[in-house]
Amino acid sequence: MNIEIIIGIIVGVLSFVGIISLYGVITKNSQSMEEETFNNISEWSYKRYAKFYGKTELNDMSFDEKMNKIKSLIIDENCDDIHFIAEEVGCAYEDCILKINYLKNKRVIGDYYIDHVNGLIRKCSEEDKALIEKYKPYIYGSHSQIKDMLARLPGVTGKNYNEEKKKVIQELKYLLSKDLINGVILNEIDETITYYSIEKHKNE
Repeated sequence: MNIEIIIGIIVGVLSFVGIISLYGVITKNSQSMEEETFNNISEWSYKRYAKFYGKTELNDMSFDEKMNKIKSLIIDENCDDIHFIAEEVGCAYEDCILKINYLKNKRVIGDYYIDHVNGLIRKCSEEDKALIEKYKPYIYGSHSQIKDMLARLPGVTGKNYNEEKKKVIQELKYLLSKDLINGVILNEIDETITYYSIEKHKNE
């Protein structure tokens, strides 16, 4: 057999083995990252998150199992009926919504919103994604108050300040009504925002 053909075969085999090995490393790293993210989930952390929203959660021996099941139903099985998810997991409807929002807060599940009227969890529209992106730097990046947002938002002037402030509050209310932003409590009376992350660090 021609030496060049033999060399070509050897190079081809080595390249194939290299590609398979690289795929294995990438897959393993991807799984490790997903597991690391989910490892941040804990019952103690969830109880603290629930307390932020004024809820008290009792000890639950099957907490990890329930969280994994909720994630699997939404991500892997594309289940959107929260009543069905709650029944499958074995928890109350409102408790299921809180668990879903906790998973969203931990970035385990992403661009979903809660349709409270119909009891469904759905993927965000492009318009909603754009609105989330608008406020993400202020809410998650810097934990800004409304007045700080107005100081940084483009197009806000002394003349249209009050109008823009109403718009910001209305948009934040809309995002909160669909659970599109997380770990945030908006006080419309004094126009302030309480952040879960800040309260958590205060307690620590």
